[in-house]
Amino acid sequence: MTINQETSKTIIKLFSGVLYKSDQPKLWLELEKSYAVILDYLKPLGLGVIFDEAEGYAYLQNLELEEDFPILLRKRTLSYKVSLLIVLLRKRLTQFDMQSDESRAVLSTEEMVEMFELFLAQSSNEVKQVKEIEATIKKVVELGFLKRLKSSENYEITRVIKSFVDAQWMDEFDKRLDVYAKLS
Repeated sequence: MTINQETSKTIIKLFSGVLYKSDQPKLWLELEKSYAVILDYLKPLGLGVIFDEAEGYAYLQNLELEEDFPILLRKRTLSYKVSLLIVLLRKRLTQFDMQSDESRAVLSTEEMVEMFELFLAQSSNEVKQVKEIEATIKKVVELGFLKRLKSSENYEITRVIKSFVDAQWMDEFDKRLDVYAKLS
C-alpha cells in the first residue's frame, strides 16, 4: 500500500486531534478521497476513524482487539469540573440546535461562568472561583470541545462533543451529580 504525501498529512493531523472540515478543507478532501486507504493503513495499528460528514469532523478511535494488543490512544480521566462543563456545553448545544437555525453555537466566557456557577458552592473568593472556571474552560478548549473565536472572548461549542457525550453519558453524569449534591 502506497500512501502519498497529502494522505500522510491527513493521517498525522488525525493523530494530533480532531480534523474539522471548516478548519482544514484540503485535508478533509483528502480524507474523503482516501478514506479506505487510511482505514487500511490504521487498522493494523488497532485504530479506526470516526468520520462524521454531516457535522464535519473526524478523529481516531481505538478498535476493539485482543486484550494483549497495545493501545495507542489512551483514555483520559476528567476532573469533576471539566466533566461538568462538558455536560453543560452538550446540553447547551442540544438547546441551541432545537431553537436556532444557525450552524454555530457560540458562548461568551461570561455565559459559561454563569452557567457553571450554578453548580458550585458559594465562595467567599469570587475572583478565585472565576479564575478556576476560566482554567476549566481552557482545559476544555485543549480537549477540543470548545474553540476560541479569533479576536473575541467568545467560544464555539464544537460538534464533536456530540460524539463523546451521548444521552446515556449525560444521564449517568446527572445521576452522579445527584449523589454528589446529596453528599454536599
